Amino acid sequence: MTRLGAALYAWILILAAQPASATILFDGDWSLFAAQFQNVDKTDPQFVDGQPVGWLKVRRANHWGMVQEMGIDRLQVENDPTSPKGGAVLRVEVKPGDFIGHSGERAEVTDMRGPNGERTAISPASGHEVYGISIKLDPNWQPPRHDKTHGGAIWGVFLQLHSPNLLNSPPPFAFAAEDNFHLQVTAGDRRGPDGKLKPADIVPLTVGDLRLGHWVEFLIDVVWAYDDRGSLTIYRRDEGESRFIQVVSRPGQPTLQFDSQVPDSQKIPVTESDISNAHYWRLGYYRSISPGITSRLWLGPFVRGTSLEEVAVAAFGKY
Repeated sequence: MTRLGAALYAWILILAAQPASATILFDGDWSLFAAQFQNVDKTDPQFVDGQPVGWLKVRRANHWGMVQEMGIDRLQVENDPTSPKGGAVLRVEVKPGDFIGHSGERAEVTDMRGPNGERTAISPASGHEVYGISIKLDPNWQPPRHDKTHGGAIWGVFLQLHSPNLLNSPPPFAFAAEDNFHLQVTAGDRRGPDGKLKPADIVPLTVGDLRLGHWVEFLIDVVWAYDDRGSLTIYRRDEGESRFIQVVSRPGQPTLQFDSQVPDSQKIPVTESDISNAHYWRLGYYRSISPGITSRLWLGPFVRGTSLEEVAVAAFGKY
């Protein structure tokens, strides 16, 4: 083998040893979010201005397929040069009486569509993933109210991995902004050793202050699993800071949800129409009934991928 051939062979070996470039699986750039809505079938559970409608209802890549909001002003795209990427952000507003669905008040997007417009379902097959999201709360922010008339619960969730619809259960992962940032986790078997439903686990962040009126960035590093093969780590970076800090570390724990009393509750969805067993993302704000309070917040692009660095650059412009 010639010297040139040996050098070329060595270079090929080096390249082969390098990890493949990670993939951005969902690039939620809000500049792509449409303001136009269209009517859909009356049986569709999506609402705008109190009428059943859906947002676009098409398979567009890196889009949200549906919205739930009581008025078309509740989810609006704005340009914010102070945001991490200095561009389009989503303004989310929930007003008293924005009651949609089974409980609470909300304005949310749902039905994440992947790079080819396919519906996204999260399962153990999703493996190791990273998510990036930035959030800014109104300077006059008030946490949701505690209203015993509507179940006695208080919550305010801006990002949730919804549990499979057949379980009719709280989400296995919910990122909340109330009087601080924290998690509400209901992962693994919904049943305890006594067979009764387990309550949600409230997980504080080591740095959970809201930084009202300022942007806060979060990187979510997760391994999806029904058992202790899963893990969850969250990193935070505040506006004006250059480095992320770790604020949640939960190795060796479930991150998906099932019910040992429900047959096939760990079945992995295999088609887009087979969604009863699917975990899926919702983003916006979902809160307890809160008379007299308007919740207003802004969200940067929501990005899904497999590398901390690549997701951070796509979501925030830098790592």
